[in-house]
Amino acid sequence: IVVLLVIVGGGWWYVSNNPIPAGPTAEEHALVGTVQENRDYKYSESTDIYEIEAYWPDQVPLGSAAAGAKARLTIEKDLKERIDEFKVNGRFDTLNVEDRAIQGLDGTRKYALSMEYQDYDAPGYHSYIYAIYEDTLGAHPNGYFMTLVFDTEGNVVLLGDVLATNPNWLEELSLEVSQSVVAQLKERLGDSLPQGDEGPDVTGAMYPEGVAAKEENFQNWVIDGETLVIAIPPYQVAAYAAGSFEVRVPLAGLQ
Repeated sequence: IVVLLVIVGGGWWYVSNNPIPAGPTAEEHALVGTVQENRDYKYSESTDIYEIEAYWPDQVPLGSAAAGAKARLTIEKDLKERIDEFKVNGRFDTLNVEDRAIQGLDGTRKYALSMEYQDYDAPGYHSYIYAIYEDTLGAHPNGYFMTLVFDTEGNVVLLGDVLATNPNWLEELSLEVSQSVVAQLKERLGDSLPQGDEGPDVTGAMYPEGVAAKEENFQNWVIDGETLVIAIPPYQVAAYAAGSFEVRVPLAGLQ
């Protein structure tokens, strides 16, 4: 009995001094936005130097409200990280009058960051792909992607976890993506490509390293129903003028 009392007392003391951390609630936010008519949140910030806009869902449809709140908070944290990085890289607080004149920052020309999403549903998953537009007053704006895939508990899922049953998934995915990009390049560039023995030759137009069997080449992915969708930003596999690419592969074949 004495031993039991000691164990119970020790357990009570531990729990009292080490409370279980609560999960995120619907009211907890990492980024503060205003609710739109479609129930999205919108973050907006405007100065005489830059414009920022970001959108995210007020609810992520998962297995429970707690899982949805957890996923939504993850999205907010990632968006805030991008916004903070944009401001740091722009060094807006250090621009003096001369800097503004050189860059033409007269109120009509501004730095810009925009982040809008599209979501996808699949058995056991809910995914988001963000199209990010960033204008840093260079030769042209930059476009790239950010993707997040959540399981029913609101946890972020890695592509290697989804395809863990196939030890050769990376090589097989590389081949599938490479073949699709080649076909899309031929369709887009058409007669501007030199002709080879097997038709248009994309050798000089494609960057093979961008579709090599490396996980970072396929970091932008979502699951749409039974399909794995790979998003490839400009510059990764071809010149900026060629644009971005989307490759859709049946998920079951890779698993």
